[in-house]
Amino acid sequence: MKKFYSLVAAVVFAVTVNAQTTIFSATFDDVNGTGGNDGLWGGGIATGTIPASYGTAGWAFTSASGAKQAIKAGTGSNQGSVTTPALSNLSGNATLTFRAGAWDGSSEKVVLNVAITGGGTLDKATVTLVKGAFTEYTVAITSGTATSKLVFSGNGGNSRFFIDDIVVTAVTQAVGDVNATNANLVKNTVVSNNILFAAKADVQIVSMNGQVVKSASVNENTTLDVASLAKGTYIVTGTVNGKAVSQKIIKK
Repeated sequence: MKKFYSLVAAVVFAVTVNAQTTIFSATFDDVNGTGGNDGLWGGGIATGTIPASYGTAGWAFTSASGAKQAIKAGTGSNQGSVTTPALSNLSGNATLTFRAGAWDGSSEKVVLNVAITGGGTLDKATVTLVKGAFTEYTVAITSGTATSKLVFSGNGGNSRFFIDDIVVTAVTQAVGDVNATNANLVKNTVVSNNILFAAKADVQIVSMNGQVVKSASVNENTTLDVASLAKGTYIVTGTVNGKAVSQKIIKK
């Protein structure tokens, strides 16, 4: 009977936590030019150049130029495209997010093609862009590989587009003993509106179905507002002094 109880206790307190891991990110913060992030969306605006380092890093561009910390692709007569380097850390399923917007002078709907080469499939092949503004789009990647590349290209006439913040994330799993790390991260195990932290850490709050519902950087003896979270059980994960720790809390 004692052995059975010990086994149950081990199962109860060993929690598998799903967390999002960034496996590719391109912010284009080193690209100088005009358009997009500075509020200029015209087709004929003066744009900048893309640093040569993008070519050596494996990027490929067609009819593209530098915008304001972004890329502009396409002209009045040529369809533009942006191809990422191989996603060398990709293996299996992942999520692609990116921001894109369309030249505001087009009289027709502007569609952006989204494709993957080198292995894997996407849950959508096109997105409809908003003219004169960035919008964030999300695309699911299935069965991606380390040789997969993402291709963004214009579709139809006047399909000049701006693109920024291309990010690929994957869900990773970690098993943590939440009972053993109580005193290292969170001070209060039952919370109403605020979590009180015992250490400085970058933390994530994860629901019991593995969804990251909140992320933050906290300091010792500071609180994090969680009033907006639904009642229930969550796992708080973080790294304290180089050690990954986690704790179960109850939001009431």
